[in-house]
Amino acid sequence: MKDRILQRLKANEQEMFKLLSDMVKIPSVSGDEAKLAEFLKDYCTRLGFETSIDRHGNLVAIVRGGQKGKRIAFNSHLDTVPVGEGWTRDPYSGEIVGDRMYGRGSTDCKAAIASQIIAAKSLVESGAPFAGEIALCYPVEEEVQNVARKGTFKMLQDGFTADMAINGEDTDLRVCLACEGMLEVKITTLGVGAHGATPFKGKNAIKMMCRFLQELEKLVPGYNKYTGSGSITPGVIRGGERSSVVPDRCELKVSRFTVPGETGPMFYSQVLGIIERLKAQDGDFDAIAELTYDSNPSIVSEEAEVVKAIEKAHAHLGMECPLTGTPQHDDADFLTNVGRIPTVIYGPGSGLLAHMPDEYVLLSEVVTAAQVYALTVYEVLKA
Repeated sequence: MKDRILQRLKANEQEMFKLLSDMVKIPSVSGDEAKLAEFLKDYCTRLGFETSIDRHGNLVAIVRGGQKGKRIAFNSHLDTVPVGEGWTRDPYSGEIVGDRMYGRGSTDCKAAIASQIIAAKSLVESGAPFAGEIALCYPVEEEVQNVARKGTFKMLQDGFTADMAINGEDTDLRVCLACEGMLEVKITTLGVGAHGATPFKGKNAIKMMCRFLQELEKLVPGYNKYTGSGSITPGVIRGGERSSVVPDRCELKVSRFTVPGETGPMFYSQVLGIIERLKAQDGDFDAIAELTYDSNPSIVSEEAEVVKAIEKAHAHLGMECPLTGTPQHDDADFLTNVGRIPTVIYGPGSGLLAHMPDEYVLLSEVVTAAQVYALTVYEVLKA
């Protein structure tokens, strides 16, 4: 039966490539995903899937088996980041050159959507009996830095649930059991302005921030065997009006990527500790801090059913299956931490190409992903 499923996938390869190309041709920058959602709604409805767009703009397509059973969810986001500068090709062409398809969103994350839909289509066409449901879930606004706006979070808040899930982020076909969390802290040093000719009459907020940064560098990010080391990155700094004026204010935004076991409040507490120490050392030092964004790492057990199923899929295809993680943050956070849904992160494409000019995905990876998705679903739902 598995070989029959793979035969149907082979027959549907060109349709899968056209579906991906058609999706790339539809711009879907965060907040503007409606056209793509409607396109996929029509497409999945024609395939016979029970398809709807919820009140948030998320697309959900349900494929039902012959009897009741478990639900396995696929999750890949509709939105992309803006095109940006530096492209040498039309970012919305869906152009194929050799094994590459170019375009914004090709690797992040439209390739996974195409391979998931065609995997479900091929499973149905193969006649393989299965019980339960496949839930194809394609949310809006994954790329925004605001948890309350994220489509997956909203869908879970509305009651969506599943027994297990596969998040289709671009992992280079690596089976990722964990992702890092991402948070941001804004630190503001508070000085006193003065003329640059008489700096002793003021308190230099930029110099205060330099002292804070020296202490921040001493913090050691966490480590996890799947994701590796987390990171602490000062990313934005603003202070001062002109060189002849002592700055009375300086702002710094720091990102922290956390590994499983770490939280945003833990890092925020470390930042507050630095501020308190510097205040104790120097009565002129003054600063405040705010946790402006907070999302969490995800992790799933190696013994989870979805992990075992994806390992069997790789084995059937003669592929090795090392278990690893990704340093990026993605919707696996919300699926595992909000929805309590065991989630593996697995998809075609490379995170190194995401958000970059001339983004592309390897079509051979799209094919492999579809094979793994289909065989994993069959392993979980076979009747």
